[in-house]
Amino acid sequence: MLWGSGVAEIERSADYAGKRRMSGSARTRLLISIALLGIGMTQGVRAHHSVAGEFDIHKMLRLNGVVSKVDWANPHIYVHLSVKDADGATAEWRLETVPVAMMRKAGLSKEMLLGNGQTATVEVYPARDGTPHLGFMAKITYADGHHYQFAPDSPAAAAR
Repeated sequence: MLWGSGVAEIERSADYAGKRRMSGSARTRLLISIALLGIGMTQGVRAHHSVAGEFDIHKMLRLNGVVSKVDWANPHIYVHLSVKDADGATAEWRLETVPVAMMRKAGLSKEMLLGNGQTATVEVYPARDGTPHLGFMAKITYADGHHYQFAPDSPAAAAR
């Protein structure tokens, strides 16, 4: 443990008629421990979110493009997809996926997601707040037919 044995130092005092009282150093360690625990818990809550909280799982977009970059970092991996519109202009989509540990457990790597420059069709839940070119990648299918699925089929996918 961080603070020795973790057992608070308690002393008896005649002034408190048999009541227990923590020494100053034990009280300080306890307050610091509580503060660190509180900070750690708020960081985890702020860093983690549900897919449905950030992305509209009732709306599915289908994008065609090429994976241009993969940000392989926690808390979530981001896949960048270059998508050309009807006018020939290219938009760079930033697509959130699962955490690194889940990706590794599934046997996937950054190189596998890059897809050797193949064209890919990607099913995406768009950002709930309307942020342009941001979504959660539910499924990616490469030109050669292999695919990876990162979310269960949703009502939006079933409706297509």
